[in-house]
Amino acid sequence: MIQAIPPRMIGTNYIGAFVLTNLLLPLLESSNVSSRIVNVTSFTHRNVTDMQVDDRTVSGKRFLSYMQYPYANIYEYSKLFLLLFTFELHRQLRLREKSHQIFVAFHIVDISAADPGVVQTNILREVPSLLSLSAHFVLKYLGLLQSPEYGVSSIIDAALAPPGTSGAYFFGGIGRTIEPSILSRDAGLALKLWETTSNLLSRTPFGTEED
Repeated sequence: MIQAIPPRMIGTNYIGAFVLTNLLLPLLESSNVSSRIVNVTSFTHRNVTDMQVDDRTVSGKRFLSYMQYPYANIYEYSKLFLLLFTFELHRQLRLREKSHQIFVAFHIVDISAADPGVVQTNILREVPSLLSLSAHFVLKYLGLLQSPEYGVSSIIDAALAPPGTSGAYFFGGIGRTIEPSILSRDAGLALKLWETTSNLLSRTPFGTEED
């Protein structure tokens, strides 16, 4: 999905997770056991230093002028969206937890983000071969290219973290957590993204055409 048109990339990397999570959330909260949500993001979100949150940004239409490769910046935005969503849902869940403490039927839902780093996969399959091979060579030479077996370790860490671990950013394996970008921790921006996404989806099903 690295080279998909902007709305589809935003839809795959962010909107899909937003919709599915909200559909499943009532089931998770009524489950007999505590539940956990893990969103897979990317360190590339750090490249976004400023963001305007509105319908055109969330739908991906603001990026339609970027019709030639690379689409790396759109990918970075989509992963920042997912991270902001993760932290906003964490905040909302903790508020719900406090307000439902007297109800036995309510169970804790934790949510965290996991960053696998640079992993040797076929994500660049649609990139021009010369560029793909060059990127592969440089990353491998610098020792930054990881095997899928190693890259998945941060995701496993997030999934198996102790109960109550929520709002964390897992990276690097061995249970390691680090701080994401300052922008991703902007609570006001996260709430605005949540509200804008909800309003957009309530008016127009994602993927339909709207001028």
